[in-house]
Amino acid sequence: RHDDATMAGKAADHPMRVLLDNPIKLYRDCMRLADYLAHKQGFPRDTMRATVREPWRKHQHETDPAEIMRHREAAVRGLSNYMTYEASKGAMEGVPAFAPEDAVDSGNER
Repeated sequence: RHDDATMAGKAADHPMRVLLDNPIKLYRDCMRLADYLAHKQGFPRDTMRATVREPWRKHQHETDPAEIMRHREAAVRGLSNYMTYEASKGAMEGVPAFAPEDAVDSGNER
């Protein structure tokens, strides 16, 4: 078991700290990914969202800081794994998987 200081230090060093420190943003990002995957893969949207929602509801009353961090880190890993998958798929096809931010901001595709 980790104490609060150890967990705080672990979160501070994590590359996805903004998500670990903001569980509402993390939850919304997970739900957005569920919507995207439902659309892309043809699954029912409600089913995908329920799959994401279930672990969040199951652990909503968790009070142990180490367990809370473990669940948050698992959610971040899920998002990160999908982004890595898409990026590697694009690299294998010779096509960038993600549009550059300036192209998205200006509304122009490259």
